[in-house]
Amino acid sequence: MNTSTDQGDSSVVELSNVNKVYGFTIALKKINLRINEGEIIGLVGHNGAGKSTLLKIISLLVPPTSGDMKLFGIEVKENQHLLKREMGVLLSHPFFYDNLTGRENLEYYLRMNKRTNKPKDIVKEAVKQYSLKLYIDRPTHELSTGMAKKLEILRVSLPSLPKLLLLDEPFSGLDVENKKFINHLIKEQPKDRTVIICSHDFRTIAQLCTRVFYLENGKITNTLLPSEFDFFLEKQN
Repeated sequence: MNTSTDQGDSSVVELSNVNKVYGFTIALKKINLRINEGEIIGLVGHNGAGKSTLLKIISLLVPPTSGDMKLFGIEVKENQHLLKREMGVLLSHPFFYDNLTGRENLEYYLRMNKRTNKPKDIVKEAVKQYSLKLYIDRPTHELSTGMAKKLEILRVSLPSLPKLLLLDEPFSGLDVENKKFINHLIKEQPKDRTVIICSHDFRTIAQLCTRVFYLENGKITNTLLPSEFDFFLEKQN
């Protein structure tokens, strides 16, 4: 199978010999990968394989123990505050202020991230476009998993998709309608946007991805192209 991670020259994410250690636990071991502009990448593996840790390192939420990383061709060590503006990060659990409504949360994040000077107008348009009227003005702690996840996706993608969108288990707990919503959002991304999806469910994300990195015990053991997905799934069964 294809084990090379070097494709093309337009690098968005580049990791060299990245390791992550928690106490006596080695979460990631010598990770080398390169992700290019416009790719939809899957990080796949069983629970504890290291995929969520890798996503958090790329999203600058946790630092690597050792190794080097570049985002958009820039060393991250001294430029994190600038690089974070170019990213949208969805973790496995929605991050909202429970005492605020969905509308208030979305407007707050748009103001905080400085993505627009008209947050109220952007949210108002999103309410119409994505059929949010029935629950947008309810406190977020009252929302179902599907409703909260949909708002969380919009939180990281409004007013337009960031240059790098990172999604941790985006399909977990969703009904068919909301899965279609996320599929559409990812498939219709502009060609200069890059998406990284972390999931334990290869079958769910395979239809979206241009490449998949398969992790086991903190290592990337396979780099798969779409032509190899079916064969790999058969071997796993």
